Amino acid sequence: FGPYQYPEKVVPLFVTNALEDRPLPLYGDGRQVRDWLYVLDHCAAIDLVLRHGRDGEIYNVGGGPGIENRELTRRILRLLGKPESLIQPVTDRPGHDRRYALDASKARALGWAPRHSFEQALEATVGWYRSHEAWWRPLRSGPVTQHYDRQYTR
Repeated sequence: FGPYQYPEKVVPLFVTNALEDRPLPLYGDGRQVRDWLYVLDHCAAIDLVLRHGRDGEIYNVGGGPGIENRELTRRILRLLGKPESLIQPVTDRPGHDRRYALDASKARALGWAPRHSFEQALEATVGWYRSHEAWWRPLRSGPVTQHYDRQYTR
């Protein structure tokens, strides 16, 4: 996650919705766990693997211990000074994964580690969307609006 992520994805969707005081559609009980990684740390890992990884080897890149989606949502709201009443539970997708977890030990063995904590990365990302409304607002129409309506307004 990070700057320029398309606003259909959860972090930019929740940030931009909160900036507009719109509901944040949280799937199910919000206890799904995801392994979050800041885009700059992901790019650094790809660069390192390209330069020093073994041909044909598979390298997972992950940020560390997972965070529940409801905790991610609360942190976004806190950073924006918005109330938790913006959280709107929506029916979870059938078969939706409860946890995404990665073993990044091979990438770490090459010397890679995230440079940005989750908190730093989320704060930077929220700040970026707050100050780049001219970039994301036009994207909130057309296909994104249609996707949003299909996913969350049944």
